[in-house]
Amino acid sequence: MKPHRDILYRITDTASRCLLPVLACSFVSCLKPFDVNVTTPEPIKVDLSMDVHVYQHGQVDKKKDTAETAFRSAMDSRRLRMSEIQELKNNRLVGENHLGTLSIRTRPAGEYGDYVETTVTAENRDREMLMAREAEEKGVTIDQVRGEQWRHWQRKSFPGEWIEVANQSGQDYRWEQKKAAGEE
Repeated sequence: MKPHRDILYRITDTASRCLLPVLACSFVSCLKPFDVNVTTPEPIKVDLSMDVHVYQHGQVDKKKDTAETAFRSAMDSRRLRMSEIQELKNNRLVGENHLGTLSIRTRPAGEYGDYVETTVTAENRDREMLMAREAEEKGVTIDQVRGEQWRHWQRKSFPGEWIEVANQSGQDYRWEQKKAAGEE
């Protein structure tokens, strides 16, 4: 009889283990739900930072607006054309002249020559417009700005690129390939 008693004990033990969670859940579900207080004793404070941009619509200075549009367009065009200009300099087809613009040193034949000419003309047109604006903003002559740009482009040129330099007398200019820092 002892084996039956063990089996009976196991069945009741298993049943009580399974039945206990079911009874607990049913008991809890019969309880009245309780309230949870989610209010705060003081109002919530928010640290807020904002910018205000004021735009004036209506009367617009069209001349100034057009000049600003032309300036941005020239800057964008130059930025997009930058790699093309550098390639032309690397191929020794163009050089930086004393006017702060580019000069074609060697014009290739055919369509590529037309491309070089068109690209240099567009770059020079944008440079001239930007130099004129800079001269107006600074209240100096265009020749002073051209001199600054000439020196700027001479410094920025890489060794081997064509640059226009002043002769010993300072009256005339000559073309030479820029030398590296250690060369002379």
